Amino acid sequence: MAEIHITDINYIEINSQSDLEFKYKPEVPKLKLVGTLLLPESEEEEDGVLFLTQKQLNQVLVGKEVDLKLMDDRWTLGKPLTKEQVKKVGLVDVEAEFMGTAGEYKCYEAVKVS
Repeated sequence: MAEIHITDINYIEINSQSDLEFKYKPEVPKLKLVGTLLLPESEEEEDGVLFLTQKQLNQVLVGKEVDLKLMDDRWTLGKPLTKEQVKKVGLVDVEAEFMGTAGEYKCYEAVKVS
């Protein structure tokens, strides 16, 4: 299990891959967040994919005033995150399981948001 932090969001979409085996509530539909993830153990930011439930996404974004716009079945940022929003979103701890890599992206499944 890894503790990760989200420092930027490229887009969010409903996960359409059916061949993934989720450990956390596998019956609940997952969202696919593609963005920049910070791994505290290495203190490196890298582009990655985080699969999480709608409730978990709400826990990450609540009170952060992040402007998401729906375009072509994807939610994208209406405007880039401010430094203050990056700090607030980045402070949220996400415990996640590493699922492997897909192309250039490391993929994680959120297990707990605190």
